[in-house]
Amino acid sequence: MKAKFVVILSVLFLFGFTPQSFSQGMGRMNPQERMKQQLQTYKERLKLTDAQFNKVDTILKDQMGEMQKLRDSSGGDMQSMREAMMGLREKTNKKIEALLDDTQKAEFKKIQEEAAQRRQGMSRG
Repeated sequence: MKAKFVVILSVLFLFGFTPQSFSQGMGRMNPQERMKQQLQTYKERLKLTDAQFNKVDTILKDQMGEMQKLRDSSGGDMQSMREAMMGLREKTNKKIEALLDDTQKAEFKKIQEEAAQRRQGMSRG
């Protein structure tokens, strides 16, 4: 059994599948795929009701549209675009949080902390 695990692990590394490549998989998704993945994560981890799910879906779609506008109007100024996107993310998170009960809010906070850690890891990478 242990030998099988070592062989499988070796094959994965041989083909370049490292834990880091799995964790960065969302970076390779287009914005619609990322939003869909984020929505699915929220649905599962926050145990959203159908009504909450629909509202969060609308909020995330609005955010995606706003982010595209920011990209289009940035004129190549990455610093100001980054700051604007951070503000938009905070605004979106507050809208979502307003829909949640206390248990969901605690889990949402964990999700946000995990996302912040991933962003920090990618910026160092």
